[in-house]
Amino acid sequence: MERSGRRLFAQASPSLQAAVGPSCQPWLSAAHCDCGTALGAARAEPAWKGDAERWRKKGWSEAKIARALAEQLAHFQQERQARRSEGLGDAGQWLQRIDALLQAGAARIGLLVRDYDGAVGARQPKPPECRWVRAQLTAADLLGFEPGTLHWIARG
Repeated sequence: MERSGRRLFAQASPSLQAAVGPSCQPWLSAAHCDCGTALGAARAEPAWKGDAERWRKKGWSEAKIARALAEQLAHFQQERQARRSEGLGDAGQWLQRIDALLQAGAARIGLLVRDYDGAVGARQPKPPECRWVRAQLTAADLLGFEPGTLHWIARG
C-alpha cells in the first residue's frame, strides 16, 4: 500500500465494525480521505440539477434553458469520459492493492465508498453488501461501485 502512496490505518468505528463483523478489522486507506479516488467515480451525478428552475426565476425562455442544459450535459459527458480514462489507471492501482492484500493472506477485502458528513467514526447505518470474486473483478467494475455499499472481494 505504501508503494502506491497510501497507507492503512486501523479504524475504531462501531458502525464499521458492526458492518464487517467481529472477525474483521476496519481500516482506512488514508489519514483523512481518498478524495478523487476512482472507486465509484462512474456514478458521479451532475451538480447542476437545480439550474433550470433558477434560470426560470431569472426570466429565461424555455428554449434558452434547453440550450444551456444541453451545453451542460455535453460538457458533463466530456468530463465524465476524461475522468473515466484517468480513473481506469487509478482503478488498476486499486486492483494491485487488492491483489497484494489477498496474496498476503487476507481471505477477503471489503471496500466501502462513502462520503461522510461528519467524522468517519460517527454512527452510520449498516450498508448493503455486494460480493465479488477477484478473478472476475475489473477496473471498470471499481469505477461503477455503488457508493454506500460494502463491496466484499474474495480470492479466486
